[in-house]
Amino acid sequence: MIESNYGSNTIFFNINEVAKIIEVSTSTIRNWEKKDLFTAKRSANSYRIYSLNDIEILKRIKHYSKNYQMNSQAIKDILMPHIQAPPIIKNNLKKPPSHTPSRKLLGSKWKDHRIKLNKTLEEVALDIDISISYLSKIENCQANVSYEVIQKLASYYGENVLHFFEPEEEQNIIVEKGKGEKLQTGLPGVLMESLIAQKDKVLFPMMYYVEPGYGSIMTQKHNGEEFIHVLKGVLEITLDEKDLYTLKEGDSIYFKSSTSHSWKNKDKSTAKLLWVHSPLERNI
Repeated sequence: MIESNYGSNTIFFNINEVAKIIEVSTSTIRNWEKKDLFTAKRSANSYRIYSLNDIEILKRIKHYSKNYQMNSQAIKDILMPHIQAPPIIKNNLKKPPSHTPSRKLLGSKWKDHRIKLNKTLEEVALDIDISISYLSKIENCQANVSYEVIQKLASYYGENVLHFFEPEEEQNIIVEKGKGEKLQTGLPGVLMESLIAQKDKVLFPMMYYVEPGYGSIMTQKHNGEEFIHVLKGVLEITLDEKDLYTLKEGDSIYFKSSTSHSWKNKDKSTAKLLWVHSPLERNI
């Protein structure tokens, strides 16, 4: 079962108190446990007890289940960066895919953006709903960061997620087929492949490989413009939180990144997308 991994807290709540806090029934919380979404801690007399961080996980479970109608497996995958990793799989079986970033995040960029906005650690942490100490560790490259937090920070500073990753040392004019740098930003079920090998660039052309049922469920917006061309599969994209578009093989879409957007692979096979982002936006 999945267990929370936020460390110990001195304040704990019982299941009735937690149910009131997150506005669900106690049976709903127990049902989440039956589905292996969460495992509560136990007191000395075997009663369920919950820390403040445990409550935050339960709030997210409720959010993904109620607002996005997500199934148990999809919720587990999204919560994976926040919870304890499963035991090592024996007998050489295939390990589950990594949900942590594969390249170093540039903590200095996070800090530079915060200072440019004349914001304190406390103000930014409060605005994006994380702890001050966690944000400090992110800025000093001392913490593992989930895609959800990266996305929150990037959107807060008006930047694309890729802006905060360390660039490749090697620079080439040509990137041969299949030799683009693979990048995992921590988004479950999504692998990105860079189609250029240049440090100084205006465009970020990427190949996205999106597994069935996965995508960026959280709404985001930032600086720049986006172009997406579906090479294989089906992509569902929502703009302005109300305009839903279904793109099939051969379809394209172009929009300003400042338009709130979220997306998901609605097909039963892996989607392959040519995705080009520019951090610059043309003013009309």
